This record gives sequence, structure tokens and C-alpha cells, in this order.
Amino acid sequence: MSLRRSGGVIASEAWPRASLDDLDCSTPWRTFRWRYGQKHYSGTYWSSTMRAHVIYESRLELTRLLYADFAQETRAIFAQPFLITAEVNGNVRRHVPDFLILRDGLVPLVVDVKPHHLLTRPKVAFSLGWALEVVESCGWEFQAWCEPPEEELANLRFLAGYRREWLFDQDLLEEIRGSDLDGATLKEAFCSFPHRPPELVRAGVLHLLWAQDFSTDLSVALSERHELRRRPASVVGPGMHTLPRPVAEPSGDEEDGSQRKAAVRVEGGRMSGAGAVRVGVGTRFRYDGEVVTVEEMFGSAAGIEILVKDGRDRRFRLSLREALASGRACVIAETPGPASDDPGETASVVLAQLDDDALGKVRERAAHINEVICGFRSGSPELAAPGEPRPQYAPSVPKMARYQAKAEELGVGVRTVKRWVSAFHREREAALTRDVPERPVEAGGVGRADPRWVEMALEIMAEHAEASTPSQGKIIRSMRPRLEARYGKDEVPIPSRATAYRWLGELEKRRPTFRLSAKRNRDIAARPSGVYGKLRPTRPGEYLLMDTNRLDVFALDPLTLRWVQPELTVAMDWYDRCVTGLRLTPVSTKSIDVAATLFQTYRPRPAGKDWPRHAVWPDHGVPRAVLLDKHAIEGPMADAATGTTGQGAASPALVPETLVVDHGKVYVSEHITSVCQRLGISIQPARLRTGRDKGPIERFFRTLREGLLESLPGYKGPDIYARGVNPEGEAFFFLNELEAIIREWVAVVYHHRPHGGLVDPRVPGLELSPADMFDHGIARAGYIEVPRDRELGFEFLKTEWKPIHPYGVETRSCRYNGPGLNGLRNQTSPYTGPRAKGRWPIQVDPDDITRVYFRHPETRKWHTLTWEHAPAMKFPSSEEALELARRMAAHKYRYPDDESAVAELLERWNLGLGMTMSERRIALRMAREQSAIDLPSTDADDDVTALPSVARALAPGLTAADADEEEAEPGLYEGQLPGDDDDDDELDDPGHDPEGPDDEDDFYADALEDA
Repeated sequence: MSLRRSGGVIASEAWPRASLDDLDCSTPWRTFRWRYGQKHYSGTYWSSTMRAHVIYESRLELTRLLYADFAQETRAIFAQPFLITAEVNGNVRRHVPDFLILRDGLVPLVVDVKPHHLLTRPKVAFSLGWALEVVESCGWEFQAWCEPPEEELANLRFLAGYRREWLFDQDLLEEIRGSDLDGATLKEAFCSFPHRPPELVRAGVLHLLWAQDFSTDLSVALSERHELRRRPASVVGPGMHTLPRPVAEPSGDEEDGSQRKAAVRVEGGRMSGAGAVRVGVGTRFRYDGEVVTVEEMFGSAAGIEILVKDGRDRRFRLSLREALASGRACVIAETPGPASDDPGETASVVLAQLDDDALGKVRERAAHINEVICGFRSGSPELAAPGEPRPQYAPSVPKMARYQAKAEELGVGVRTVKRWVSAFHREREAALTRDVPERPVEAGGVGRADPRWVEMALEIMAEHAEASTPSQGKIIRSMRPRLEARYGKDEVPIPSRATAYRWLGELEKRRPTFRLSAKRNRDIAARPSGVYGKLRPTRPGEYLLMDTNRLDVFALDPLTLRWVQPELTVAMDWYDRCVTGLRLTPVSTKSIDVAATLFQTYRPRPAGKDWPRHAVWPDHGVPRAVLLDKHAIEGPMADAATGTTGQGAASPALVPETLVVDHGKVYVSEHITSVCQRLGISIQPARLRTGRDKGPIERFFRTLREGLLESLPGYKGPDIYARGVNPEGEAFFFLNELEAIIREWVAVVYHHRPHGGLVDPRVPGLELSPADMFDHGIARAGYIEVPRDRELGFEFLKTEWKPIHPYGVETRSCRYNGPGLNGLRNQTSPYTGPRAKGRWPIQVDPDDITRVYFRHPETRKWHTLTWEHAPAMKFPSSEEALELARRMAAHKYRYPDDESAVAELLERWNLGLGMTMSERRIALRMAREQSAIDLPSTDADDDVTALPSVARALAPGLTAADADEEEAEPGLYEGQLPGDDDDDDELDDPGHDPEGPDDEDDFYADALEDA
């Protein structure tokens, strides 16, 4: 057994002498590579057992993680744990199991995950077979895992959203645990605590189901009729400790099938033979990939049961209903009979292809046949026409005489009439259309084209999937030499040029090549050939989509008053399509921008003051430690106490469970991964170059462009063909103004417009908007409270590991110090691992060079560490700005320091010379009127005394004037104020007249100072 250590060192030891303790400091033996065109989804699952991320290679492996995380006896889960090397039949074999599960009181369990249809393949069966023998010979347990029951998996997946216990009120959970709910239904449990918010009670009960404080029947889809029991839950799962017998590649079955079909007489598209299969002793079934034979049938209280024997002489009982209706078993017919793959079409399909004249001729011929058979053209004596039956067709006349009379009447031969009658007995009117020639299915709309010509045309068109768009003439010119090289000269008929163009136009529907753009053609060519599969969310917050897109509109640079094309980062809840966060960035997006957008999902931005009431979401709430008396409180706090909203939020607050992102560098960065692991968020990357994996958010960008951006000045269109003459010159809005407009449009319009993709399966015709769907999800799944900790924003900052020196912490070539480091200077941290190495974690905001943040390991309080040169600066400066300033100052000063470097950079900006691309990008980022993440002050003693109303009440001798002044100054530092909520007077110096004549000239002179 070989383990891969954290530093990449491989340790090999004979099994089973290898210690399980070595797994704690090991890493997965292999990680998963992404390639274009792959069908499976790999990702990371946040395990409540491991309190960390566990990787998985496919969605089927994710189901095994859910079952392992749910089991109470599970102590640890390791993915891709080690490499097994063994000698099998004289050859060295290697195998990496999918999971190793350690369980309390049980031997370790090695798990391999494979779809059930692959277990009978010889290669897969051989690999799993020797791995099973090796694992069991060492005293461990081996399990092959396949697809679990659908309803049981759906229930576990639903309950897994409630696995993070710190998101629930512990007092509420204790109250639910202490209640007598044994035997109560879920509906009764949800309604047993009327003094609590019903949404929180519902979520709390579901969390206790996951924690198995209660249990219920998980084999049936959860409903309010399920009964709760105080015992551990039991799940079935498809784990197998013995492997099915391998089956050779499907050659024998195909031969049997071909012989069976050859022995069946097919006439007119209808198969003759038995239409039913007898089920009794000796009947063979194909059950879960194995052939079993019925040995005995007997009745029971549950219905008819059968005793079957498999190829290994193992016997087991099955319900006959399950064998016939579950889909896991199918009867192997011994005699020929009708089959779904019989040739020929049904009568409705055949008759629908006829025009009115042809259909009239078929009906007229059918009337003649009815008259020959029974003497009546309608086919029934009750509908007899006047004069029927005619003497020559009376029922008493011999059959051959009737045939002869009809042949003379229609001018055809007697054998023709016999053939019509025989076919009419089998398929009625559809049999009389056989005179119409049938086209093969693959012909499509290409008429009489030679199949080889069509195949070659599609082949050449497919070769241009990654190339520039060709012309039809180029494809036609390539056809003749390619056909002659493959089939020989004049072997394949070449159509005329006009016919070739017509056929290529028909093939364009199958594989677009000429009409659409090359990018669109590549997207269509990459579509799966089968049914589209997609993730199906079951509650708000289950999947959070995030993506960044460059907008098709220009905005103004606040420093240089020149245009810039911004990028928009959006977070969207997949279940209800609510946009929970957005951030507009100039030129490029960084990981801190992604983290800031994710932070808005937890802490929504405040709504605009003049927004309509329907666009405002309820406020997030107040800390639980504050006891509110709604009769004694006035102002905004009274609104929170009574359940109404004050200013409200711009979007709903959610706790995401899984983050769905693409493979952009900012999304797969260590920064975002560490934030997700800390907050218990799983990560599901989309497949490479597969936009449909994030379809709703991709569609949102188009909706934004068509619904808002194209109406704004500075709109440039989606491509160069839609571009105006001078859209840059029409740029009107500043970056912060454009973000405020987008945020308001989302809240006022997008969240309240019905979406075609939002459907309640029980009421398919009901139109739902994102806001309606959010309410629908909360009523269905309850509400998981967002953490109210004001210091949550520190979790979204980037972590760097640094030693603490006597002079403080040195990072990014800057020294930071503060009283929070006292008592820890020159000490080794208790953190271990390849990154820590005895150093201390420092939280860094890349957009603010003036300060970093440190949490004391004993008090768990956050402290601000200030840059030694920060007093010389009156505004936040980014890390990029400092690096660029050093390079610029090096041309003047041989030994530049930070203070002179910043002064040099400011001098360049004040002179309007920051025109290089790097200088311009940094200038744009520094011009933002809001920080990436609103961070609280680290000086407040506790949450309660930090509240402005509580602080005023505790302040001795505070006058009314002082109270008004205290009201004007925020008690907590929350970063730079959001640009979309700034009042005009907040953007000016105290005492400055905003209506003065020099206001326009002085705005940019002191904008950085105000910030």
C-alpha cells in the first residue's frame, strides 16, 4: 500500500502493517483532471464528518459520500486514499480505490464506485475481483457501490442541506429534542412550536432528521405525512460485498436476437407470433445484469412471489410485481412475438403522411374491401347504405365469386384482391398504402441522395467545427476527390450543383456550419447526442451559480473621465433564479471580487431609499443576544422587532450549500476554495467550455443586455456587427452609477417577472417569478438562518501565513503592527501543516494595503494591524498600486521606499499621466467608492454595546446635541460606504457647498481624500 504525503512524498509499506494514523497527514493519491468533452462531474463535497472538503470524481461517487456522511458509525472518509499494488497471475496489478471509510466498532471499509451496467464487463469485474480478494485477505471489508434507490437518494440529498449544525439556533434544537414527537407526523412537528417562526422550526426538524435524533421512512419521498421515530435511521443503499459474474461482450445475445428475428415472419410491418409471455417455473429473467431462472412460485400476504436461481446456484425470493414492473428485471422470451423494434410504422404515422387525395383513395379502396368481406361498404350492417348488400356481394355468395366480381369491377386481377384482403385483415387501412414508396429513416430531407454522399458531406462539415466558417461551394468542391479516394472513381453518383446546394441546406439542420457564427456552430456541435442532464435543485441555497461576464456597455472612469468596459460578477440561486449578489469591476475581476459577491449572499446590500416596496427584501435581523421590547423601541429597531422592514435589503439572504462555477482562475483559486471550506460550502465546477452547465446565469446576462443595457447610453452591442459608430463617446454613467442601476433593475424588474424555467411540477401552468419561487421554496424547505456575526467578512479575506516579529508582521514588503500582537511576538504558532509551518494566519485584503487583520488564538477576537506608513495616506491603496509605484520610483530613486513610491504614483495621477495599461487598471480599481467587503471595526468590546441605540443609552451625560452628532457618525467602521447609497452631501467635505461654482472642478481633486 502506497500513501502520498502532504509534501508529495510517497510512502510504501506492506499491508496490513500500514497504520491508519498515517492517513491523517496524507493527500489523495490522485486528483481529477478536466478535459473538454468529458461527461462526468467532478467536485468537492463538504463533509460534516470530516469538517472539510472531500473530492469526488462523478456524481455517483457523490451519492456514496452522502450515504457515508449520513451514517452515524462513520468516523472518517478519505477519497482516493492509497495505491494497492499486488501480483495477480504473475503480473503486477495496481488499483486506487475510490474511498476508504473508517467506522466506529467496525473494520475499515474500502469502496469502489461503478455504475451497475459496468460491473459485468470482464475488465471491470477482473479489476474489482482481485482488489476484493486483496482487501478481504488483510481483514478489511470491500464494497462495490452502484446506483441507490432514487427516492431514498432524493431524501438524503434533501436532508444533506441541513447538515451544518452551527447554522441552527441551539436553543430551538434543544426544545425540539425535548418535545414528545415520537409517532408524530412531520406536519404535526412543524406546527408544535407556534411561538417560534415556522420556517426556522421546519429547518430545525429536518436538521434533526439528518443528525438522526429522529428517523422516518426514507424509502418513500418525504411528505408531511411521514411519522417521526426516536431510533437511528436505516437506509438500503446498493452496496455489494460480492460481485456479479462477468459477462462477455454482447456477441451471444446479439446472435440470439438476430436468430430470433430471422425466425419471425414479418409481413407489412406487423409481427406474427405470440403476443404474451408465460411466466412460470422455468421462465428466465434478466435481473440486475444476471440471468436467473424461476424454480418455484407461491402466494404470500404481499402477493405472488417467485424463487429464482442465478448462475452461481444462489437462490433468493422476489416479488413477482417487482420482477415485472420495477425495471430491474425483464423476461427473456422463448418464443417469437411482437417487439418494440419491429419494422414498419403504426397506422397513425402511415396515414398522416398522405395528402387528401391519397387518403381519399385509401378510404375508397377500404370500402371496396369491406364490401368483399361482408357485403357492406361501411363494414357494418347497422350502417348499411341504400341497396346494400348488392347481389354479387351478398354473404351467401361464395368468397371466390365475390373476389372475381370485385376484380372485374375495379379492373385488377383476382390475386391483387386477395392480397388486399389479407393485408386489410392485419393492419386495416394502413395496409392499403403499400403502393406509396417508403423512404429510409436516415434519408431525412435529402431525398434520393446516396448515403455515402451524405456521410461524406457530414464528415467534411464536422472537420470545420474548430475552423473558420466555410462556404457551401468549398464543401461541394471537396466532395468529388474525397469520394473517389475512398470508394473509387464514379462509384458514388455526384448530384448537380443546384441539388448539392439543396442537400447541404438540409444537412445544415443536422450540423450547422454555414449560416451561424463559428462560435455558435462549435457550441451546437458540442451538444450531447442524448437527453440533456442537469442538476435539479430542491430548495433555495442548494446550488449557487457564479459567473463573470464583460458587459456590452461602456462606463466612465471616475479619474480620467474616459470610457472603460466593465465586468459584472453575479451570484444566482439556481432554485429560484434570485440574484443574491453582484459586483461591477473595471477591466478585470480578482478573487477578492468573487469573494465580495459571495459575501453579499450572506449579507445583502441595503436597498435604495426610493425603491418601490415590492422590490425591497426583509432585513437580515439583529443579534440573538439583544432582547427587543417592541412596545418600548422606536425607529428602525422597532421595525425589526415587529417583523416589518425598514430600509430593507436589495436581495434575499441565503446560506449556499454548493457553489457551481467555471474553471476561471479567480474561481478555482486557493482564496475561494479556503472560504468555501471554512463556511461549509461544496464546490461543483462546470465542465470545460460547457455553458449549459450554468444555463440560468448565462441566460441572465442575455436578459440583462436585452432588458436594460441596450437602453443605456454607451451600449456597444454583443458583437462587432452590432456595434455603433462611436459607443465609447456615448458613455455617460460612472462605474458605481452603472452598478446601482443594474442592482435596482434586478430588484424591481427581474425578481418580479415570470420566468419560463420556474415551474411547480404539481401546477405546471402556474407562472412564477424569482420572488414567488423563493417564497415557494421557503414554505417547502424552511429557512436556514444566515450567520449574524458582523465579523463574517473577515472569513472572505485572503489568508497568508507569516511569523510575528518584535516589530510586527511583514507581508507584501510592508510591516504591520498593532496591540493585538502583544504576547505573541517571537512565538511559534500552534498551527501545523505544509503551509503553516509554525507561522500565524494573517487575513489580507488585496485592495487595501494600509491594514491587515489578525485573530487572537485565545480570545478569538479580530485585531487590525496597521501599515507603518499608513498615517501618510488618507485613502485605501491596493497591493498592485504599491508594486507599480516601486517600479516607477526606481527610475528616480536608487533605493525607493514605500512612502516615496506612493507619493510618486500620486504625482503621476494628479498630472493625468497614468495612461499605461497597468497604471490605468490600478487607477480604476482604486477609484471604487466601496471596499470589496464591508468589515466591522475590531475595537468594539461586544456586539450589544456596539449597537448605536445601546451605546447612547450607556453613555453618561450625553446631551441631545451630542446624541444627534453620535447619530451622524457610525459607531462601527463598515468600510467605504456603498456607492449606490451615497447621499450627495456625503461625497463632499464638511462645510463644502455642493452647489458652489467650483464643485465640478474640485470633485476629482479631493475624491480620494474623501474616500
